[in-house]
Amino acid sequence: MEIQRITDSPFLWGAAGLAIGAALGVTTLSVWLIAIGIGGHVLYLKLRGPAQHKTEGLLFAGGPAFMMAWVLGFIVRALII
Repeated sequence: MEIQRITDSPFLWGAAGLAIGAALGVTTLSVWLIAIGIGGHVLYLKLRGPAQHKTEGLLFAGGPAFMMAWVLGFIVRALII
């Protein structure tokens, strides 16, 4: 049950997006990884089944957090480099 709470968290998805954006910037590989990640998130939502009222917000928020953190990651990378 604890693993499921971690994978439902938008912070995990956001950390993954931030890492991809900061490490790779805006490259073809980065965009492919983001596309695979969003597809993985949709598949994860499908495998989790119907949303429960208590957890549906955090469960759904992972995808947008993933994308926004990726954008933040490549912005930070551009400012540093």
